[in-house]
Amino acid sequence: MARKKDRRRTKGSGSVTTDARGYTIYQLELPPDPATGKRRHKRFASKTAAVAKAKYEKERDRLVATGVLPSVKTPKLADWLDRWLEEFKRPNVKPRVWESYRSDCRNIANSIGAVRIGDLTAAHVRKLEKDITSTRSSKTALNAYRRLSNALDDAVGEGLLESNVCAHCDPPRVDANPTVILDAGQPVKLIQAASRGSGEVKRRRGQNKWPDSAEDDAMWGLMWRLAFETGMRQGERFALTPADLVQVDGTPAIHVCHELQRYAKGAVIPSWLKAEPVAGGIWMVPPKSKKGERIVPVSKALWDDLSAWASDRDLKAGDLIFTRKGQPLTNTVERRRWYRALESAGLPRVTIRSARHYFATQLAIAGASEDARKSIMGHVDIGTTANYTHWNAKTLADITGKTALTVEPAK
Repeated sequence: MARKKDRRRTKGSGSVTTDARGYTIYQLELPPDPATGKRRHKRFASKTAAVAKAKYEKERDRLVATGVLPSVKTPKLADWLDRWLEEFKRPNVKPRVWESYRSDCRNIANSIGAVRIGDLTAAHVRKLEKDITSTRSSKTALNAYRRLSNALDDAVGEGLLESNVCAHCDPPRVDANPTVILDAGQPVKLIQAASRGSGEVKRRRGQNKWPDSAEDDAMWGLMWRLAFETGMRQGERFALTPADLVQVDGTPAIHVCHELQRYAKGAVIPSWLKAEPVAGGIWMVPPKSKKGERIVPVSKALWDDLSAWASDRDLKAGDLIFTRKGQPLTNTVERRRWYRALESAGLPRVTIRSARHYFATQLAIAGASEDARKSIMGHVDIGTTANYTHWNAKTLADITGKTALTVEPAK
């Protein structure tokens, strides 16, 4: 009788063995370690062969679906985005950025997530834009387009695609909503109104009222002087400590070197991010970019007032200068006080961020060079700084008036 041939498994599919205890072990072969090139495996063991096999097949199908294991079919876009977020982005971006990416990817998956990445066409990209703009802003559509393009670029790098379909499509056009800023002299009115205060804060029904004190009023006045005179971002202002008040060659200045960020519960903090917990999900982290760390010269009056505020409260070098009942400030609290002060001063309802735009505009009016403006604002390129600069008709008329020719009447 002829000997029965062994049934060999497909190369790379792993193996099935039984150990000394009688456990069935399915072994799944993974792609080689990208750092060392060595072979890698995953093992799935159980007393019952069917259970071990089910574990093996579930993990194999997941790895095939996300493109980790080779397949004749490319992964579905939703599966690839899940892998891309966890494997490519979470270890390399700040938690707030990752949350933003996840939101963009959720919009993409809801629209075209069932399509395999190898089957994507320009029509799918247009459908994505149409689906999002039907209920959301054009900026949201642009963000989704950028995130899709980023993810497909990495799919090309992984060898899952030959090209990125987004490279052949125009990005969504964004309907600009210009930022409105206060006119010269109006910031002083706002600061004065904030410093006067207006009694209790009115809050939504069912919430406790939180009365403001004279100290609160003075703090917000000082905070918004800082915003209008330095253009610092909100998180940078909230993170200010006495140690950040410096003198550079005798010039009073602020060393902007960190900011406060609120991270969602369970957020993964990358090992490279120098983050320190402060309180209640709020972290002290480096500035938005490398250019974000900067020295911002300030008036002696503002520097002295900030120093006196810290000294009067016996704050240590690393303590937060601005707090509310001993706790870090939040966007919600500042926004509520900001709009109340605007209303009290009879000023237009502009955003808190407009103070940064106001400062950038004043730098330009003062004739600061592009390099100086970019450096003080903490921007990587002057194009970004230009977006923060707003020229009104009177200022432009004053400039162009200096170019007017004096022409004597012909005799």
